[in-house]
Amino acid sequence: MHADTRHPAPELAACSGVLTLELNTGPAGSVPPGPVSRASATQIAEGIAADLGRLVPDLARFALVVPGALYDQTELLRPGFPLLAALDDVFRGTLLDGGFVPGLVALGSDDGRAFTLPALNPARQPGAGPLLMLPFSLLGRPGDITELSMQLENSLLQSGGVSVTTRQAVEAAFGLRAVNLSYATVGDLCALLKVQLEHAGFDGLWELLERALFRPQEPADVSLAPGNRFLMSEGTVWTPFWTFDDWAQIGPGQERPADALAAGYVEWVRTQRQYLMALSAWGLPVRMAIGEAFTECAGTTMRDLRAGAALDGDYLVETVLHVDNAGPERRLLVTNQFDDEVGTLAYTVAALDADGCLLALEHHYPLSPRGLEAIAARLTERSRDFERIVRHPGGLLIDAAGRCLESAPDPATETAAGTRH
Repeated sequence: MHADTRHPAPELAACSGVLTLELNTGPAGSVPPGPVSRASATQIAEGIAADLGRLVPDLARFALVVPGALYDQTELLRPGFPLLAALDDVFRGTLLDGGFVPGLVALGSDDGRAFTLPALNPARQPGAGPLLMLPFSLLGRPGDITELSMQLENSLLQSGGVSVTTRQAVEAAFGLRAVNLSYATVGDLCALLKVQLEHAGFDGLWELLERALFRPQEPADVSLAPGNRFLMSEGTVWTPFWTFDDWAQIGPGQERPADALAAGYVEWVRTQRQYLMALSAWGLPVRMAIGEAFTECAGTTMRDLRAGAALDGDYLVETVLHVDNAGPERRLLVTNQFDDEVGTLAYTVAALDADGCLLALEHHYPLSPRGLEAIAARLTERSRDFERIVRHPGGLLIDAAGRCLESAPDPATETAAGTRH
């Protein structure tokens, strides 16, 4: 439970809880059910009110707001708790000049459409779960809410049992069968999430989430073993993006032996993508900056980064070599720098003229899930009038002495060498 500090009105405060549904893992990509009708939402809300009433005998002093919808925990545990704030706003919108009147507000959708308030619409992402949540908000006088929050925080998870009537109403309304249903506070959910993330080795992720949820005004600086770094300041997470060459030469991998560079960079990319995906899912805005900028201002906050260091767009092109005043490109040799678990880390592009001479050497790095598609489209358009060859070496091709990525051999050169031999 948390005391509500999100609204300026002094006469009311709020605390929140959730009914959690643990489900069997459904088919891959299955979508959670949508909002239910007002009648079904009312049945669910009455069941929740009865269950809470057995724990809080004077529950009638409070207003209870219940949406007829299920959410993933990433929708609930977001900075500022916008979903819970929306529930509070719904009730405050019902207040008349007579002031606060306790009551039950159940939100449903009889025509199958989304809720009028966009913040209440569940994302219904494919593959969400297996833990879904039905939140509720309790509103009342500030002193009463403070007492209620403490009471629920101390006993809701242990003593707040879900009745058979409530279980049946929930399962019937959403058309599912739950392995387990239980009540919890926001604090309970955070404690569970902390344990889950730390058990999975994502301690740094929890540190960022905890700061964003409960101490957003405080900056955070998280560094991970593979060399990943995340700085949170003023509600935004900043992180360096390292190309392989920079990572190996001046970045986190500069002390690694040459034979450990490939595995080390793969680990860095894997961790970076996992954190970016998770931070985005929890609603934390993330910005990337070139890695070199972080070496120049180590120990500072992102406020001190030069604006020119920020990276925008879906991909980054690192130009290693470019021959000025050269002839036109006549062949592109594209090397897929790939790892079986992580996927494509970069495309190395060698641009050749009609004689097979190197005109340019570039590394194209995806910065977002859309990046690979954008890179492919760019290279396709670039080579529309001449040959494009894509090589798949099945790993990273590295020049160990130079500590840099290299291109696969030109098949035309290989053929000529084989003929001469």
